[in-house]
Amino acid sequence: MAVGSYRYAISHMIPEMTQVALQTHKKELMHERPDFAKQKFLCRLSRSDYEKQWGKDYKKPGVGTSILSTLFRYMPKVGPFKGLGFKSPTPQTEDLYFKSINLTVDQYRTFLEEVRHDTLVLPNTDLDSGQPTKAAEYTLTDETYAKLLAHLSDRKFDLTSPELRDNILQFYSDPSAAIETKKDQVRWQGVETELVLLRSAASAPKGANGSAQ
Repeated sequence: MAVGSYRYAISHMIPEMTQVALQTHKKELMHERPDFAKQKFLCRLSRSDYEKQWGKDYKKPGVGTSILSTLFRYMPKVGPFKGLGFKSPTPQTEDLYFKSINLTVDQYRTFLEEVRHDTLVLPNTDLDSGQPTKAAEYTLTDETYAKLLAHLSDRKFDLTSPELRDNILQFYSDPSAAIETKKDQVRWQGVETELVLLRSAASAPKGANGSAQ
């Protein structure tokens, strides 16, 4: 349901909002950009096409959502509601927006082509900061690695591939890194114990069924 609702929002709500913005600023855009082409960045997807591809398992906006959106539209943007006031972007901001949309679409098409030819290689980077993923670089990354390690440990590392094992050990290879998990001493001790078990599982001989003896 969550995934279906997300897909629905991406394929319907955002294009509809973009359409409103286009109708509002179309003349300005065409004046600023003689090569302006609406279809270059406006993606349309009918409900029938959506349901044919993704199914009908999504949550549609209800009556309450429509009422709230109407109230917010006409509510005076003062006091605590000041943040709801819409400010028209500058021409420079709009230009950056169009360029980012076009770049995203072009890059996505490139990725899809690489998937078809089995040549896609995605760098292990933090999608929030754009920096390479490493310990103490991002709080949520530290949290995720700790949870992943715990889940794998609960299963005795039976589903841990050599690549995943090496990645986890590399992540925790710097003992001096200010990893967020270290702030909880008990939990960090658990991480250290699980790392020892991971190394042991990696070096244990394999049985006929592929499991560690």
